[in-house]
Amino acid sequence: MDLFQKCYDYTQVKEAMKAGIYPYFHALQSGQDTVVSMEGHRTIMIGSNNYLGLTSDPRVKEAAIKAIEKYGSGCSGSRFLNGTLEIHLELEEELAKFLNKEACITFSTGFQSNLGIISAIAGRNDVILCDKENHASIYDACR
Repeated sequence: MDLFQKCYDYTQVKEAMKAGIYPYFHALQSGQDTVVSMEGHRTIMIGSNNYLGLTSDPRVKEAAIKAIEKYGSGCSGSRFLNGTLEIHLELEEELAKFLNKEACITFSTGFQSNLGIISAIAGRNDVILCDKENHASIYDACR
């Protein structure tokens, strides 16, 4: 049997796309905001991580432009090795002050947050009760 035959026989995605009910990979024709343009329609965005609307806030956009002009469009490595910029440290210092804590660390994704925090807190002999509906990042951190 052809190694990929199972893939060729799997038609559910194509059938869902043809029926117009496939829920993934819908391209937006607008910026990320509370209302977006998707497939030619204005749509209320309820599936976003942009809870506070910061991706379209003019102050945030202007600050991002200034940061790109100074630091470039991204870090050249992980924070652990060579990707920590002075602004990372400044942000963490300000957050620690704001939260009245000794120190703070920021993560660039929720996945990294769960992985970093849970694996740092839980030890080899600790027991973690993990719900079957938890995100994969929580499972990975508990290993």
